[in-house]
Amino acid sequence: MPTHAPIDALFISHGAPTFALEPGAPGDALKQVGQRLLAQKTRALIVLSPHWRSQHLQVTTHAQPAIVHDFFGFPNVLYGLNPDIQGDPALALALMERLALHGLPAEAAPQQGFDHGVWVPYLHLFPQGGPPVVQLSMPAHWTPQDAFAVGEALSDFARNHHAVVVGSGSLTHNFNDLKLGGAAHSQALPGYVTEFTDWIRGRLQAQDTLAIVKAAQQAPHFHRAHPDDDHYLPLPFAVGAAAGSWELETLPEEVRYGALSMQSHVFKRSQ
Repeated sequence: MPTHAPIDALFISHGAPTFALEPGAPGDALKQVGQRLLAQKTRALIVLSPHWRSQHLQVTTHAQPAIVHDFFGFPNVLYGLNPDIQGDPALALALMERLALHGLPAEAAPQQGFDHGVWVPYLHLFPQGGPPVVQLSMPAHWTPQDAFAVGEALSDFARNHHAVVVGSGSLTHNFNDLKLGGAAHSQALPGYVTEFTDWIRGRLQAQDTLAIVKAAQQAPHFHRAHPDDDHYLPLPFAVGAAAGSWELETLPEEVRYGALSMQSHVFKRSQ
């Protein structure tokens, strides 16, 4: 079996909720990543998802947060999925203390459950069950710099606690361009999707942190790829947690519903 450098952070494009039922190549790749996370004895995941917005930064602190089906109009079988994902109250409190030391106060959210940006990727990473999860909210006022700063503040903390930081979003996310009435796997793609995702991958390969933070000003077609940047913010969050130097692994990609990129990235520790 080939050896792998430890994984410090992930950016996962979690797609539509139907990703839970249609793993395809992206889901199969996440399963392989999950096996590696278990092999490196990952004790917890620290996850940011755009589907929990808040006024101030918050952290889940319940031992077993509920699974939230935060969508409607999808196949009934999705609403029956209820994966067993444990929380980690002790890690959550330590995380809040760490953030406070960096001038980033966070509030406890003991009643908050896990949204589909958390549990859908988790199903693919750990189909037989895995480590506990602590989720961070996404404050409504956040910029890419804010997301990066929080990820950076958690970098050493996560390593010291054998945790992996996960930004769960979508590399492109424009509802106006999605072809929801047809097959999920569409061959006719708007040109901007490839141009934008290629640019992001190139900047990540170059370890160009500033470009990722400033993508709204620098990346081609940013505002078409992300009319609202909430699904982009998990990327600078993960980049911040990667500690400024990483080996990049880009997972097999699909573009679903004509414009929804499933490109995900693994940030491995530089040797």
